[in-house]
Amino acid sequence: MILDSLSRTDKWFLGNGRGCLFAPPFPRWLNTLGFWDECWFADVRLDRLFCVLAADDGFEAPIELDRDLDWRPDRLVTRGHAGEMVFEQRRFVHPANAFVTELDWRGEGELQLLQWSLPEVNAEGYGAPWRSATLVAADEDCLIYRLDTRWPTELEPDRTAVEREALTGTADMGPSVPVFVALGASVERDGYLVQIAQRHDDSPLWRTSVLPDLYDGALVPCVRTEGEGLLHLVQSYTVRAGDTVRLAAGVGLSADHARAALAAGLRPESLRETRLDWLGHFQGVPDFRCDDPYLEAAYRYRWYGIKLNTVSVPGLPRIGRPFVAEGVGFFRNCITYSGQAMLRETSWMRDPGLAIGILDNLAANQRPDGSLPGHIYSGRPSRDFYHADFATPVRQLEAIHPGSVQAHHRQMLRRYADYLWNVRHEPATGMTCVFDQNETGQEYMSRYQFVSEAADEWASFRVGGVDATVYAALLFDALGDDRAADAFRAIGECWDDEASFFCDRLPNGAKSPARPGTGLYPLLLGAGRIGSDRAARLISRWLANPDEFWLQAGFPATARSDSTFAQDGAWKGRRLNCPWNGRSWPMANSHLVDGLAESALGLASQGRDEWLATAAEGIHKAVRLLFHGSDPRRPCCYEHYNPVTGV
Repeated sequence: MILDSLSRTDKWFLGNGRGCLFAPPFPRWLNTLGFWDECWFADVRLDRLFCVLAADDGFEAPIELDRDLDWRPDRLVTRGHAGEMVFEQRRFVHPANAFVTELDWRGEGELQLLQWSLPEVNAEGYGAPWRSATLVAADEDCLIYRLDTRWPTELEPDRTAVEREALTGTADMGPSVPVFVALGASVERDGYLVQIAQRHDDSPLWRTSVLPDLYDGALVPCVRTEGEGLLHLVQSYTVRAGDTVRLAAGVGLSADHARAALAAGLRPESLRETRLDWLGHFQGVPDFRCDDPYLEAAYRYRWYGIKLNTVSVPGLPRIGRPFVAEGVGFFRNCITYSGQAMLRETSWMRDPGLAIGILDNLAANQRPDGSLPGHIYSGRPSRDFYHADFATPVRQLEAIHPGSVQAHHRQMLRRYADYLWNVRHEPATGMTCVFDQNETGQEYMSRYQFVSEAADEWASFRVGGVDATVYAALLFDALGDDRAADAFRAIGECWDDEASFFCDRLPNGAKSPARPGTGLYPLLLGAGRIGSDRAARLISRWLANPDEFWLQAGFPATARSDSTFAQDGAWKGRRLNCPWNGRSWPMANSHLVDGLAESALGLASQGRDEWLATAAEGIHKAVRLLFHGSDPRRPCCYEHYNPVTGV
């Protein structure tokens, strides 16, 4: 079965391809029952969702979990014991948006289980974001709270690409994005309490909870919520040997949605429904088999990642249509730079709805000047701009699913093309301009320092980018726009014949001496468009050269001969989170092997087939980078790797 083929003992990520995700990159509490490490509903972070503690005769019954993990995309299994009983825990995220832990108990006796959630309560005020539990309700069989998240209406983004950003913004706060959480279990509740407390250590431990003082074998129903701090929501249940009990948190944009999600997660068949939902996802994508275990594993793993990171929450502000996020934290939003890749991938699905949703979100958030925001959030202000190739995936989507690219999508693309011409076009060179190092999605490179020594300090500049111009040319061409001829001509004129390289250019026409991987992107246009001689020279001199881009493990984003090259992630002696001066990035690798294959096929059609084997080898090189220790059973995908060691 496809799910078994992806099984691992070193993974724990769970998601439902709707709104819910459990994927803490460095979990502290994986050996705790429940979901205490951070969870996500769309782009709203949920901390300390719930854990499960145990008691025997009014006192703590310590829970001991084995450290062995049994993971598949649909569930995470761990085992342990408490008191005189042993248990198996199956954690999963139900399609209805419920985080569920299912416990099978064996042995002798009985225990009380205590489901504990710990949201934070803050006074109304400023924050980036401001977040607080604002309403609590005790229903007959569950507890419900509302979590409000608000962002400043204007925000200066942090550029360190870490989850806990140092953000500054205006004091004017935008509207809340409310998320409701319903907590309960599949067995009858014995008691509950809601108790506000001053902030304290938030570890999911008996001694840091209110239980040592407020639990003596029973919970007396009470709701005390006045003031700020940490809000303890605790519910108790009796479990006996032989029982199977499910404890869950249902999440939604309304209290009714959260209740319905909770009810779905607590059904006896909820784990089976989750498994069938994942199987349905894999049945909705093309099957692929070959004699290379790396290609097969990477293919399956990528489709797992697509569903894991899909967000589809109707009614969510700004991003109410489906899209695929890049990851967690900083990357848990609709990002146009990766959108170009997600569109290509999702167009292959039997149902084009996800691909159409990506286009819908872009169209709904297009700026008045025609540009597309780089990051689109539900509550946080949209920000940035990225150059990207939307023409190729849109053409592919329409070819596979005729009629999917609708009138408002075409209008969005025409407005975007006008923006590129009216705002980004450099008349002197015909190139499309880049204004700062963030816009290409590739920071800290010599290509920017050529324009401004302050480029790596986020200074603005103006340079004609080879990558940006290639994307613009493809877009104009796809729209049947006469401006395509000017863009294609500009690409030809940025060729440096002596260096056999396509160079960025200043407005005065000067060509950059930098050697970024983007100088190879004209290969995407094919040998017929850029010239067979230039394509062959570009491949032999640079891309297939083991002293430049064809390194042992991967393709660096900057040539090895470049003075700024550093395979270890250092820029000017300092290690950075997002350096592009020598690391190997899967995103750029995909562009390079795509261009290599496109041009190799073009050359072969002209009787020059010497690069076909190289193109095939390049694809294998890019794919094999994505495995821990070259183990075909352990695919992964990090932001970037060492191109020499593969680490």
